[in-house]
Order: sequence, then structure tokens, then C-alpha cells
Amino acid sequence: MKVVAASFAFSLVVGFAVAQTKPFQQQTTKDSLLYSQWYQHLHSNPELSTMEAATAAYLKKTVAAWGYQITDSLGYHSFAAVLKNGNGPVIYYRTDMDGLPLKEQTGLSFASNATMMRANESLPVMHACGHDIHMSVWLGIAKLMAEQRNTWKGTLVLLAQSAEETGQGAKRMVTTANFQQLPKPSKLLAVHDHASLPAGTVGFCNGYMMAAVDMMNITIYGKGGHGAVPDQAIDPVLLAAQYVTAIQSIVSRNLSSNDPAVITVGGIQGGSAGNIIPDKVLLRLTIRSYSETSRELIFKRLKTIGDNLAIAAGLPNDKLPTYDLLDMSIPSVYNTPAFGDQLRSVVTKRNGAAAVQNVLPVMIGEDFGVYGRYFKDTPAFLLWLGTAAQNSNAAALPSLHSPFFAPAYKETIPGAVQVIAGCLIELFANTK
Repeated sequence: MKVVAASFAFSLVVGFAVAQTKPFQQQTTKDSLLYSQWYQHLHSNPELSTMEAATAAYLKKTVAAWGYQITDSLGYHSFAAVLKNGNGPVIYYRTDMDGLPLKEQTGLSFASNATMMRANESLPVMHACGHDIHMSVWLGIAKLMAEQRNTWKGTLVLLAQSAEETGQGAKRMVTTANFQQLPKPSKLLAVHDHASLPAGTVGFCNGYMMAAVDMMNITIYGKGGHGAVPDQAIDPVLLAAQYVTAIQSIVSRNLSSNDPAVITVGGIQGGSAGNIIPDKVLLRLTIRSYSETSRELIFKRLKTIGDNLAIAAGLPNDKLPTYDLLDMSIPSVYNTPAFGDQLRSVVTKRNGAAAVQNVLPVMIGEDFGVYGRYFKDTPAFLLWLGTAAQNSNAAALPSLHSPFFAPAYKETIPGAVQVIAGCLIELFANTK
């Protein structure tokens, strides 16, 4: 008797999920032309980080028509669109809005020809990281959730964020007075394009998903002189070469092999002629790590190695290297495992096992992790969003940040709206 009852209960759950998914499919099919119009407009009109005024205005005007209340002044052009629908959980869903300084080469009829001035320089602009996809999905979710008010209770907070690409937007947002007046979230959710996952699928990575990103400039000092008499100088070029080699041991010899990190020296600037020993050399680094412990250890070792190499070369204390951590640091993205398991179950139930992909952690950065740090005990998850055309050769596809990146938007957006809206409906139904 218990087996029969359990089977009957399971059938009811599956039947409810199918019943809920079917109108979503009907609605997203009906709205597919609208999705394409949104996407093409946003793709053709990208704006650089902190300059997304027209983009934000377009999003605000669109969602306001569906009954969302706008909370402005969240840093740069960031805002929140809030839909209160009775008592229930509060769920945040974030999109980013900024483009990249890149000349588009996709050949699309609606390709971006936009340029913007930054620091007295005219730069081409392109949505090469798929934020136009993110915003189109965000709009689709906003419309669908407004139309499906009778199926859920709670408060949906749709965040539209400036300056993700430069690591400034989320950090600025959480410091604003208006953000702190928003209702506190029960869950935090967002998506990020994945150039090689098939459209209609979502990728899951529990735990650390993306790295903390730090950009650091290190100045190695020396004593300038003639290249013909190096014994009368202290050569900072030689010191810089020794330093670049030495710091490669930090990850391989100071961190656990189970705790990945990356230290890359992407730029070296020093000297003006082959016969002149300069008095300093500038190194430009990017540092990627997951745990805060590893991050702090890397910083400590960078300084210890640099200082001791300088001392060994005979430099005084006032000529030790300087370590300038730039204001672009963002924390790692940590996906709450239990929340990920919940979302995986929802997607599998509503969209089938084929819609779920497992993705390994990566060393790229994303400032969504800022929200997880700010709301310390709130489950947070960033889903990978497949954007590749079905049956395409993933190895041959242009990557994110490529001038040739052209996601299969007609397949991606409707499928993503169905998946994410389905997750939101079930999350609002589950108050735990």
C-alpha cells in the first residue's frame, strides 16, 4: 500500500511539473520574436563599463510596463526591478549590462558598430561576453514571472548591474544606501554564457566555480648605469627576470595540489636602450585563486621573494620592490552545493536529464561572488548557460571575449527563460 501511495504521489509531482512546464514552452514560443528583437537591439547598442546609461534606460522602460517597481541609484547605472507578489521568499536574479572594448567581426546584419570615448580615446564596443544574452533572458524571465503571478508567492528582485567586466559593479552596488534598503534575499541566482555548451542546457559546478581575481603592479628597483660596466650598477632587468622565474614556485611548491591557483606576469616594462641599465622595471601581474587562505599566502610569498632578491642584490630598504594591488579585485564565485543540488533536481524534473551538464571550475573571474560574500549565509548559485547551436563543433566555436563570438540566440534565449523561470517558480514554492 505504501509503494502504491508513493508511486501515486510521485506521479502527481511529475504531472504538476509537466503541467507547469507546458505553458512556459507555449509562452516562450509565442514570445520568441520579441526575444530576438530585444537581443538584436542590445547586441547592436553595447556600452562600456560604468557607461551603460542607454542600456539601463531600455531595460527599465521594458520591465516597468509589466508592473515592476524600479529602485535606482545602485552604483553607476545599476538598478533593481522589484515585483512583490504576496508573502513568500525573496529571490535575487542578476544580469550584467556592460560590453567590451572590442571591434566586432561576426558579420551579423545587426553587428555592433558602436564606439565610445574613454580617457580621450575612441574605442569600439561589442557584447563579446554575452551580456546581451544575459539581459534578454532577464527580460524574458521578468515578463514570464509577471504573467505567471498566480503560480507563485514572494518577492522577485531583478538586479541589473553595471561594470561586471572591470570588477567594479557589484562592489559598488552593495555599498549603496538604496541596495541596503532592498528586502534581504532568501536565494541569489545568476547565469553566465558558456560558448561550447549546447543551447537549452545549463552547466552545474558546486563549490568553487570561478576564481578570485587580483591585478597587481610590482616595481623592481635597481641602480642605473652604463651597460658596459654592470658591476657599477644593480640591474633591475636581471632582478625582474629572476623574480618572474622564482614566483612560479609559489603555486607549485607552496599550495596544495588540490588548491589551484595561477600567477601570470602579463607585462614587463623597463629600459630604453640596450646599453643603458635602468633604475626600475614594472611588472604587471594577474593572480587567480579560490580560497582566501591561498590568496593571502600568494601575496605574502610575492613580497617575501621580491624583498629578499632585492636585499641579496645589495639594495637598501628604501629600494625594495613596491607592490600595488589595483582596485579591480573580486572574490571567487562559490556555489552553495545544497542549492546547486536543489536546482539540478528542478531542471532535471522539468526539462529532462539532457538539460543538465557538469562543468569543471575555471580560473576566469566574475563579480557575482561579491553578493555571496555580502549575504554570507544566503545560498548563491551561478549557472552556466549553453549558447552553442545544437550539433555544432564545440572545439571550433569562437570563445567568449572573441570578436567572432556569435551565440545561437534564437535557441538560447527561449530555452534559458524556460529553465530559469521554472527554477524560480519552484524556489518560491519552497520556503526552506
